[in-house]
Amino acid sequence: MRTLIFTAAILGASLARVAFAGCTMENVAGTYGYVGFGTIVTNPFGLPTGSYSSVGTLEFDGKGNLLITDTARIDNTLLTPDRTYPGTYTVDKQCVGTFTITGIALSGIPGPHYKVVFVDSRKGIRAISLLPGFVVNYVNTTRIESGDQGE
Repeated sequence: MRTLIFTAAILGASLARVAFAGCTMENVAGTYGYVGFGTIVTNPFGLPTGSYSSVGTLEFDGKGNLLITDTARIDNTLLTPDRTYPGTYTVDKQCVGTFTITGIALSGIPGPHYKVVFVDSRKGIRAISLLPGFVVNYVNTTRIESGDQGE
């Protein structure tokens, strides 16, 4: 009986590994819609402090490049709508990664600027800002389209 249970446990663990292929730069490619919210306490960009919210898309190209398009507001101030930010990203097999916004890096603020986790078989993302004073979370993200034609 012990042997049967042990064998079933090994088989189940093996099947779980096969079912979860993990993440690669290529298989996370696609466009994800997001909603972000948080608080800007301080920042090096000259933005006002206050409650922050945004909505937009993250486009991962499968080769480490990222394009962010968003509309954001801080308290009652609407920032430039549909602003785009190019960047780069990394991801590991466990679906944990980072992304760096090129313009922020060029201004002297080293990246990565966000930590990201791909969830629900790469159908969504959870992210958090790593920028000091920019306390923003992106928790309601959904894949809009896949960059991988095989999915």
